[in-house]
Amino acid sequence: MQNLLAGQRVLITQAHDFMGPVFCEVFAEQGATVVASPDALSEPDAAERVVRAAGTIDVLVANLAYPAPTTAAADVGEQEWRDAFAALVDPLPRLVRAATPAMVARRSGKVLVIGSASALRGMKRASTYSAARGA
Repeated sequence: MQNLLAGQRVLITQAHDFMGPVFCEVFAEQGATVVASPDALSEPDAAERVVRAAGTIDVLVANLAYPAPTTAAADVGEQEWRDAFAALVDPLPRLVRAATPAMVARRSGKVLVIGSASALRGMKRASTYSAARGA
């Protein structure tokens, strides 16, 4: 089945990282117009800026990316914890807040949140990453 998403405009965040490249390819193969944002989303105003720059979107793919640290749980410092949550947790409500008002007004739209199995099973020496993915 091809072109299932013809006429749909899809914003994929952090499109060059994590699952972003695959999502860009698959959504484009299905006929969507893909807006591939490479921008990091840790800064408080980044999500609004990315959504605004994308224009009218039908689908938001919240692909939040962050390389898993390899620090042992007992050695994780405050900065590592904050950085992981700033990259993987904090941007999601900001993205939803920026994208959904227009979707609600049109009575149409989807938000896809990309997670990770590490939230369920954890990863050795990546406790901050697993915790942030779970959050």
